[in-house]
Amino acid sequence: MNSIDATPTPWWTWPWNAAANGGSAPWFGIAPQQLTQPINPGWNFGNLIQVTNENSSAPMVEKEVVSAHSYGRQIGRLMDAVVAIADKVGAADDPRVEPLIALAGEIEAIKQEAQQRRRTELLDELKALKRSDPKAWAELVKSVGR
Repeated sequence: MNSIDATPTPWWTWPWNAAANGGSAPWFGIAPQQLTQPINPGWNFGNLIQVTNENSSAPMVEKEVVSAHSYGRQIGRLMDAVVAIADKVGAADDPRVEPLIALAGEIEAIKQEAQQRRRTELLDELKALKRSDPKAWAELVKSVGR
């Protein structure tokens, strides 16, 4: 055989192609020979925050709290309280409070837009149901009327 026709055999062989290269595949096939899995005692908040024993005295408790009341809900309630207190004591014009009041207004506008978008999507889904499955539509109307 000349060198042009010969396919060189690599000095290494992958487990799944060892038999094709004249060797025999090991008993474990393509499974790794070593597997390590780190155990993370904490948890992640989105892609931004990792809650661990290093930055929280009780990461599992914090996880339970956030499961019941998200950080957004917690911060929103604090924001609402600060804005209400600022209005009550006449500090709404304080330059330290004004940005928070503006932020609260922007967040409320985002929530209103999202709610309107969801209403539109729901109406579109209901119209599609009425067209595609009149029987299910009638049952839905009947159940809503109760």
